[in-house]
Amino acid sequence: YILCFVLYSIVFLIFYFFTRNKKDNLTGFYRKDFFKKTRKTDCIVVIDIDFFKKVNDNHGHAIGDLVISEVSRRIRGLIRKTDIPIRWGGEEFVILFDSLIDENNLVNKLNDLLNIVSNEKIENLDITISIGAFITSKKINLSEAFNYADKALYESKNTGRNKYTISEYQ
Repeated sequence: YILCFVLYSIVFLIFYFFTRNKKDNLTGFYRKDFFKKTRKTDCIVVIDIDFFKKVNDNHGHAIGDLVISEVSRRIRGLIRKTDIPIRWGGEEFVILFDSLIDENNLVNKLNDLLNIVSNEKIENLDITISIGAFITSKKINLSEAFNYADKALYESKNTGRNKYTISEYQ
């Protein structure tokens, strides 16, 4: 019994430390460095909190952390269990949708994401997000898909923010 207990404990600790290190503490999303650039995807969404630097500058990093935490909670509430949320950077998130999503469902999901963040204040602040998305009929490398979605994100930011842009596969 003691040997079984010791072996079980060792396996549990290894599993615990492996899984704990792949999640971001603030959001509960996966961390960017957990994903290999060679991973394949056919739908990726990049989300950035608009004017987040002003939140930190005007209200402090503690409020900024609360904003990030609440935005990630709202995102988590709108995605499916099979979708993969990632904290990509400070106020930037990535969602890898599984291949069961089509462009119409993606558009609905993007509108829902915009609305769920902007319709209710966070820490008494009006918060919005900008979104870049990429969808294709075949799986491509995560890094290539991210580049398409990231360009779409900057299109959303440069044309008014609080909106989404879907990138075309080239």
